[in-house]
Amino acid sequence: MPYEIEVYTTNPCPYCLAAKNLLQKRGLQWKEHLVFGGTPEWAAMMKRTSAKTVPQVFVNGQLIGGFPELAAFDKEGKLQKLNI
Repeated sequence: MPYEIEVYTTNPCPYCLAAKNLLQKRGLQWKEHLVFGGTPEWAAMMKRTSAKTVPQVFVNGQLIGGFPELAAFDKEGKLQKLNI
């Protein structure tokens, strides 16, 4: 896999589900970090992003952002380029 995608999510979360569905639609694989307030995963997400919302999506270590930013990244054709 020439790319690495990480997604910080929680349940239930419609935007998290939308982000994962978009990645799946593009045929991409990702590592999911399930976060809840106060957990080590939450602390790691906060350290990396300073954000208190999910999803938080990283591609090759670069923060893309939440679902709206991921959708914009996709509209620019950048997700499809990962799968080439």
